[in-house]
Amino acid sequence: AKAGGAKAIGVSHYCAHHVKDVQQVATVPIAVNQVEFHVGMGQAPDTATDDKDFMLSQGIVYQGFSSLCGPCPPPYNKELITGDLVTSIGKAHNKTGAQVALKWVVQQGIPVLPKSSNPKHQAENMDLFSWNLTEAEMAKLSAAPTPPVSGGSSASDSGDCGIKSVVV
Repeated sequence: AKAGGAKAIGVSHYCAHHVKDVQQVATVPIAVNQVEFHVGMGQAPDTATDDKDFMLSQGIVYQGFSSLCGPCPPPYNKELITGDLVTSIGKAHNKTGAQVALKWVVQQGIPVLPKSSNPKHQAENMDLFSWNLTEAEMAKLSAAPTPPVSGGSSASDSGDCGIKSVVV
């Protein structure tokens, strides 16, 4: 950054205390924080969402990955693709359960990084912008308690916020 090459940096799995540590020494701003975020985390505490609200308050793009809960243990690893909640909402829009799960994230203004090598799924992943979930559907998805965050020791802990950082 000091040589002028970097204009901003991106981080992954950073919580508020990590960001504050970086901000003390950084010469360029943090532009993006990539974190696990999916249906089931709508009511999760800051320790599970890696301090989403703090990131937004700092102008840091909060970017969701694993928005279909790929790393989640069974049976949660399929819940956002074929589960009753997402598929029933999808039927009302002629969309798949996966599209509903991704749309819930995108409709909150959070970019997603869906992974697929299947051309059909890639096309479905791109078809998120021509339709919207209703307020009631968003509320149902936001209130869903599962699938929980998958990285930490419990559904209220991503495993990231407990890691203490040290600035040297």
